[in-house]
Amino acid sequence: MAETTPIYLDEFKAMHPADLADRLQRMPTEEARHILTELPVGVASAALVELEDEWIADLLEEFPQSKLVPLLNKMYAEEAADVLGEIPEVDRARLLRKMGKEEAQAARDLLKYPEDTAGGIMNDRFVTLRSHHTVGDGLRRIRRKHREQAPTDINYLYVTDKDEKLVGIASIRDLIFSDDEVKTADVMNREVKYVRATDDQEEVVRRFEKYHFLGLPVLDEEGRLVGVIRGDDALSVAIEEQTEDMQKMVGLSGEERALTPWKQSFGKRLPWLCINLITACFAGAVVGIFESTIETFAVLAIFLPIIAGQGGNAGMQTVTVIIRDMALGELSPGDGRKALFKEILLSILIGLIIGLIVGVIGYLVGGLFDDRLGWKLGLVVGLAMILNLIAAALFGVLIPFALKFFRLDPALASSILITTVTDVAGFFFLLVLAKWILIPAVVG
Repeated sequence: MAETTPIYLDEFKAMHPADLADRLQRMPTEEARHILTELPVGVASAALVELEDEWIADLLEEFPQSKLVPLLNKMYAEEAADVLGEIPEVDRARLLRKMGKEEAQAARDLLKYPEDTAGGIMNDRFVTLRSHHTVGDGLRRIRRKHREQAPTDINYLYVTDKDEKLVGIASIRDLIFSDDEVKTADVMNREVKYVRATDDQEEVVRRFEKYHFLGLPVLDEEGRLVGVIRGDDALSVAIEEQTEDMQKMVGLSGEERALTPWKQSFGKRLPWLCINLITACFAGAVVGIFESTIETFAVLAIFLPIIAGQGGNAGMQTVTVIIRDMALGELSPGDGRKALFKEILLSILIGLIIGLIVGVIGYLVGGLFDDRLGWKLGLVVGLAMILNLIAAALFGVLIPFALKFFRLDPALASSILITTVTDVAGFFFLLVLAKWILIPAVVG
């Protein structure tokens, strides 16, 4: 590879880490790897933590460990843990042994938590006080902590006892507007909201959404303060969860991005498309069973995609609402019956209107093909539309709840499943009704 000229290196050094990460992700992996090894440690480490996770894994696959260790030592513990989490365990252990003792231990403490838990997104940079400390003590501690290692959260000071158990929180605002001699115990809030280190990151998002915190303490099982989650980290998780749910609904990995290496995308997309191919065969089988009916009434072919398509769209509306409320903790299993009743009622009302419209179209189109069809074709397509919209509502509620019952992610390929159901149901209703209503009319 050609050497990177000093001019380009100067340009990269002047860029914001997020902008530099964007530039690197648009380069061939080998070139980006070379540039990172040429940049100053501070610049390279700041850019590395801004890269997408799957891109980090690809980039570090052949990254010289002698160059990577200084970058890891330069990072904050939570950043180093995130990067190390993308590296195979054998290489990770080797890197931890080569890192500075304090830096490695701090990273190990965070790596023991799964990445999708509160412990996996917390940081260890916060300021603690004892309840007997004064406001002046707290302000001096903030200044000292800043000189040693900039804390991520100075909006709150966390009051702990001698066992490091959290007993209260004091806001920086309360400290600033209080006299230096006032005890921390007199200004702290004892009604503390917190999460456990093992709580799912979705629970973290729900807490931030409900209480509008700037920071949230993380406790271990004994109630000891082990970390803090920032509001911007919770926002990143919320975006990640929304993206993941949206992608899972169509059978994509929640980690996939436009610039994800094609090999990873191939392996994650193909299985669900194969499943979709298998389920699509059920819809084809229904058409095959009623082949003679379609041959007799070719006009039905016009309405097959209309009935199925409307059912699929209605089903996706229901699935999206149910999954969204489940993700935010606004819908529990006990609410399933209410949600089902509401969605079926809604589908009947909408079905009557849409069914009437498509029924009129069926009446007009049927008259063009055969005078004997007329209103009978309108009745068939109208009823089929109503029944398929009801089926869409029914399964749009049942599919997410069923997945949750079996401890699967409710967003998992829901759109593929609901589309299959509404295709099969739509074809079945239309062709069965045609066989029952149209054939006697023609034969008679």
